[in-house]
Amino acid sequence: MRLLALLVALTIVCVTLAAETKRYGIVFDAGSSGTRIHTYTWKTGGGGPKNEFDLVSDDLLKIKPGLSAFKDSPQAAGASLAPLIEFAKQKIPAEHIASTPMFLMATAGLRMVGETAKDAILSSVCSYLSTTGFVFKCAWAGVLDGRDEGLYGWVTLNYLVDALYPGGQEPSGIIDLGGGSVQIVYPAAESRMDAPGVMQTLDFGGRKHHLYVKSYLGFGLDAARTAVADKALEMGRPGIHPCVPKGASVDHKGQKLEGSGEYKRCKKLIKNIFGDDEKEEACEKKYGKHHCSFTGEYRPPMPSSFFGFSYMYDRTGAIGLFDTAPAQFGSLNLSADQIEDKAKEICALDGSATTARFAAAGDASKSVNFCGDILYVSVLLEKLGFDEHKGMTMTNKIKDVELVWTLGAMLAKSAELTGAGDGDGGREGRSGSHNYSLVFLLLAVSALLFRVCLSNAAPTPKYERASGFPP
Repeated sequence: MRLLALLVALTIVCVTLAAETKRYGIVFDAGSSGTRIHTYTWKTGGGGPKNEFDLVSDDLLKIKPGLSAFKDSPQAAGASLAPLIEFAKQKIPAEHIASTPMFLMATAGLRMVGETAKDAILSSVCSYLSTTGFVFKCAWAGVLDGRDEGLYGWVTLNYLVDALYPGGQEPSGIIDLGGGSVQIVYPAAESRMDAPGVMQTLDFGGRKHHLYVKSYLGFGLDAARTAVADKALEMGRPGIHPCVPKGASVDHKGQKLEGSGEYKRCKKLIKNIFGDDEKEEACEKKYGKHHCSFTGEYRPPMPSSFFGFSYMYDRTGAIGLFDTAPAQFGSLNLSADQIEDKAKEICALDGSATTARFAAAGDASKSVNFCGDILYVSVLLEKLGFDEHKGMTMTNKIKDVELVWTLGAMLAKSAELTGAGDGDGGREGRSGSHNYSLVFLLLAVSALLFRVCLSNAAPTPKYERASGFPP
């Protein structure tokens, strides 16, 4: 009987430990300015709303340049990821490498290089990643659709603030301002079936979220800066750029543009890249005032809570815009009019004063762009439909986890156990006489369960999409 008690106790401990299984996954964020690897660790089986994905850690590393830089030498693209793979192998236990899934998702930068270059770059990436020892399929490397990027970003934010699952908080909206594109996603109380392409429903544990999802390619900060410089050449005074500080200059398409630091002229150029209002006006005839985007599509009313990240934080808190104390990680509540007021102040500085003002910022070498960048954030909020006084939280980290779409992607693609050991009906206790047959049966069942428990230490992963994500 002592042997039976010991075996049963060991089985209970083993099953309990096996219930909380550590899993690992990798997502490459192949952006326009560089490629970052995120190695995620999470637990499954711990119970509660996060039973299937309870984040433990996110380890990341970034390298430059991005994959789009290999458009003229695509064969070298794959090998450029080698430092990131070595980083992942340092973070993931060796015995788990062969069961760790790996996904590479390229964003706006690779969307812009053209089909031929894109395919050649991805072919090189596929060839290299297939040799790394991680679980990888060539279909898992591709260009991420802007809408999916937005959805994944929304999932990341609302997962971290406990607003995805039943019983959680009210969900918030997000603005993810990247280099090549900007995404806006928020919960919509109403779902318009006559507004195709901008509405999406996700389901997390039975809690459905009806979302407005919109991605604007070409309206990321870097792309917008280029477009504004084009307008300065096309519409402005020859050789003059009003969004650059007086006394400073930038080179654009082989021409030197001298800065004039003129806030009003700069704002006019920025507004011009959004085009005329004809599409928006036509949309408003169908859906009503304040229900249309600047590209002429339906836009539902906004929720009260919004978060802005990526460049939304990088051009506010990260450069010390409001307190002259740059913070790589942080959070602050801002409105469009507050940002515009600061833009006026920054645009009034000459080149030397601008350099001194942002000397401590991580992006100090780019301070010549800050007048136009900050003003662009303000104008963008206006164009996205924000009231000038509406506040939103600018941040890049929540609960010590970086606020980036890759976590949402990992959650959506996370591995689930195949079910080995799930059906253990033999564990049910039975009443009856205490005879040797019962003891033998219990011994046999306990031994079987213990064996199943041990076999579950390295289960075969099964990959599934979260409900509602586009195929």
